[in-house]
Amino acid sequence: MFVKICGLKTLADVDAVKRAGADAMGVVLSQTSVRAVTIQHAQELVAAGHDALRTVVVVHDLTIVEALAAVREIGADVLQLHDYSEADTRLAVSVSGLEVWRATSITRGSAVVGAYGEDALLLDSSTPGSGATWDLSMLDERPEGRWLLAGGLNPENVAEAISIAQPWGVDVSSGVEVSRGVKDHDRIQRFVAAARSK
Repeated sequence: MFVKICGLKTLADVDAVKRAGADAMGVVLSQTSVRAVTIQHAQELVAAGHDALRTVVVVHDLTIVEALAAVREIGADVLQLHDYSEADTRLAVSVSGLEVWRATSITRGSAVVGAYGEDALLLDSSTPGSGATWDLSMLDERPEGRWLLAGGLNPENVAEAISIAQPWGVDVSSGVEVSRGVKDHDRIQRFVAAARSK
């Protein structure tokens, strides 16, 4: 099970994610998120994680040109686009050497992996980063291929969610926090262990 811990803000967070044995870390570039970091800080976090983790830059309110410039400057492996158009996603996909993940909700976008040419699909709640859960029964047909389940996951429910949805991977942010935007390193450890228990 591929596990991504998102919304990291400190070097101690990166260390905790590495110690827990997760596969990927995410940093958020946004004008509105409590988890947002600057490009310069994102560079530091990504550099600290590169030896052990896939590094992901998460965007939702930058233009695609700004997002591509930022991920290039930061040096991350993956650009995760939340609710970007097909044209913007395909533009990102055309960039050589960049992996692109498309993030959407089951009610807003196509749940077909690769529908916009992306390398992986992340299915989130209707309010990404909110910690809100969503009804997994809405998945009439499970996506095939590289797709990540997100939205309302935490150490207590992730194993059951994996059993129901059978994703390729899981992504968590608020579910491993002690307060909004502040990661709980023990919860990160427990989340990864629970996700891998299935």
